[in-house]
Amino acid sequence: MILPALTLMGGGALGSRFHPGHQLRGMIAHLVGGLVLGTAAADLMPAASRSGHPLALALGFCLGFSLLLVINAVLQEPELPSDGERARPLAILLLPSLVDSLIDGLVVGISSEATSNGWIIPIAVALEMGLAALGVGTLLGRGAGRWRSSLAGVVMGLAYLCGLGVSQWLGDWLRGSALTGLLAFGTAALIYLVVEEVMKEAHADGEDDSGVVNLAFFIGLLVVWLLDSVPA
Repeated sequence: MILPALTLMGGGALGSRFHPGHQLRGMIAHLVGGLVLGTAAADLMPAASRSGHPLALALGFCLGFSLLLVINAVLQEPELPSDGERARPLAILLLPSLVDSLIDGLVVGISSEATSNGWIIPIAVALEMGLAALGVGTLLGRGAGRWRSSLAGVVMGLAYLCGLGVSQWLGDWLRGSALTGLLAFGTAALIYLVVEEVMKEAHADGEDDSGVVNLAFFIGLLVVWLLDSVPA
């Protein structure tokens, strides 16, 4: 489960040096979307449903997407000039990514314990967060020293590990309806992150939206479906 932290640090270090093409970014984003949504449908939602606490499920799910809606509204990325030689403010650009990393760590810890294939979510989130760190590192490296992008990756990785640690502590402490609510919260947060961040960015103007790229989404879904259909 620490793989996403490593990809964050690596993405930050490579951010000012490596720039993936539109097709590669699009394929990874769609693959991540298929893996995460497939896991939510095949494992997370059934696990919460089987617990027998529908009220806790509803409250946790609503709290999950509501919290992220509020965070997304408050922490809007600033519209900065596109001058490639101007150094972007470190704190302003990094704050939304730190919150995302913290929530991703929390969600990975919650979901991995409840799924039959607990390695899928960490790998999918690692791919998504690695791309995010590359993007942030690229912005921070413009017109400034490369140390800024490397520092960003390290700080984002630490934020992810903090979220992961909190999720492990909550999982050990909570029982019954509280645990169901936590699982529903994590499911809602995962779905929100994929639909409102990963997929929205993948279909933004200028990104590759070809059939080959879109096919990666269905490959991700099929992988989860096949893994779930194989007897343990």
